Amino acid sequence: MWGALTEPESIARWLARPRAFELAAGGAFELELPDRNVISGGVREVEPGRVLELDWRYADEDASVVRFELAEDGDGTVLVLDHRQIDEVVGMAYMTRWSGLFTRLDRELRA
Repeated sequence: MWGALTEPESIARWLARPRAFELAAGGAFELELPDRNVISGGVREVEPGRVLELDWRYADEDASVVRFELAEDGDGTVLVLDHRQIDEVVGMAYMTRWSGLFTRLDRELRA
């Protein structure tokens, strides 16, 4: 599961095409969406195999914070997403986006 969040080839299959991804605190990232919009930001925190926290800026939106946390659960892994410091209306739209993206991620992990 960690590779799906951190390896450029894996990220491209479920989230967006990485144009840059420096996996270290203070590193920069840039993801290009199919519609050519760009998500950019910086890496806030990395605990390999467990936590990835990003400053997240999409198009004309205010910056927010996206945090992925992984925890072992029997034979599987639980992924917890915390997308915070975001306007309520924008956050509601992201709920739908993240749901669709996690469906794609699940398909990729099962393939």
